[in-house]
Amino acid sequence: MAGKDWLQGYFSRYPDLSIRAPQGTNLSHVVAFNRPKVQQFFDVYRQLLLEVPCTPSTIWNMDETDITNVQHPSKITAMKGQRIVAKVTSGERGATVTVICAISAAGSFLPPMFIYPRKRMIAALLTGAPPQSMGYTSASGWTDSNLFIKWLEHFLVSQTHPRTTLTSSY
Repeated sequence: MAGKDWLQGYFSRYPDLSIRAPQGTNLSHVVAFNRPKVQQFFDVYRQLLLEVPCTPSTIWNMDETDITNVQHPSKITAMKGQRIVAKVTSGERGATVTVICAISAAGSFLPPMFIYPRKRMIAALLTGAPPQSMGYTSASGWTDSNLFIKWLEHFLVSQTHPRTTLTSSY
């Protein structure tokens, strides 16, 4: 059976390898992120930029992510110098909190929206969160259409202050 001395010898023979902790990546995200989908996004984005004049402060990116409180992938061997090392993991283990964030191309950001897997929201869940963060609950802890509408209203009304002429054309 290989021991610590064998592992040390192995890494001395292959100095470009190291033990790294991979970033957990849900299988559905791996499958959905492919060259045709990315190209389709940029084709639509390019066409929109040609049709609607935009400045960096009017271009926003919104994303939702989940934070798990249970799952911790084990370390793996990877090439040195790689900034991101991923390992496909199950998205079904543990309780997750969904976080919706948005940032503009100019660097402005909105306070995040946290969605907890609970029936009732308690203020203590937002202890330590950025100022003006929003907290909501859903049975699954995931975003649903009602929660997305609440986030969208927060984005439009309380943060970006859109002009009526811009919003009425869409």
